[in-house]
Amino acid sequence: TNILWSFPQLQFRPKDTVLAALEAQAMSQVSDFDARNVVTLLSAFAKLAYPPQTHLMRRLEQHAYTEIELFDSQAVANLFWAFAKLGYKPGVDLVEAMEGCIERQIKSFNSQGISNMLWAWNKLHHAPGESVTQTILKRTFDLVNEFSPMGVANSLYGFSKLGVVVPPLLLDLFEKRAADTMAQFTPQSIAISLTAFRKLNHPLSRKTLDGFQRRAVALASITKASEKTTILGSLDRMGVTPSRDLITAYEAATNRAVSSLECDDALELLWAFARLGHRPSNNLFAALEEALASHINHIRSDDVAGVWWALARVRAEPSVGFTR
Repeated sequence: TNILWSFPQLQFRPKDTVLAALEAQAMSQVSDFDARNVVTLLSAFAKLAYPPQTHLMRRLEQHAYTEIELFDSQAVANLFWAFAKLGYKPGVDLVEAMEGCIERQIKSFNSQGISNMLWAWNKLHHAPGESVTQTILKRTFDLVNEFSPMGVANSLYGFSKLGVVVPPLLLDLFEKRAADTMAQFTPQSIAISLTAFRKLNHPLSRKTLDGFQRRAVALASITKASEKTTILGSLDRMGVTPSRDLITAYEAATNRAVSSLECDDALELLWAFARLGHRPSNNLFAALEEALASHINHIRSDDVAGVWWALARVRAEPSVGFTR
């Protein structure tokens, strides 16, 4: 476990053959693992994006169940996170035992532990029980001023996907936390937060919306196409017209990076502009047209109608070469 733990710390990923050898060694020694070993091993494999064989995962799950009373709050949060990252859904017995740990140890959970668990539950499509959900909500109230921008985003998105009814006061506090930490938001956390606030039916103040848009403008050059479409789409669904500065910044950034656009990214951007009724600049439209033409063999038949709809919506006349 110490060897595996060291690889992510050093930002080094060994060859799969090395990881497979360590996996086999872990399998032979799993009966000797304590709670810390189980969490360390699973977290390391998760960070290395190396899913162990199902047989080992089941043995680790069984071992975690027998050792559950020895898990502290961080270990429980990390265990849920690792299972989700590895795409492995643990059995009902272990999940119920882990939820029991959460309720008993809730006062020792920090904001990262809360956001990691909500993210993991969402990824695992796990609906927590009502009792543990209310326990998490109460602890979130206590810690709301300690959440990082990504923690705000993942927690809100987790609540929204799990169908949790979040008290309006807590949403107000999350909005204030977002406003206070706006300078630390990334394109990803902006996109996720806007989506979550919308799904939770929380109307953001004009000041907060302006803050999100100004931050998005500042990050336009490093914003992925998928993040641009999510941000523009969320604003549109909130009934907010994106600022001229944001549209201009996204146009300029997309124009510079258009050669690297995947087919779906080019389609989503075109549709995002169309939903807003915004006609891209001539240069950007020509660049999007070129990107789509280069991926023409990958455009699904259902999307062809969407392309024509978007062209009509923005009143852009495609070139003869593109229509052919």
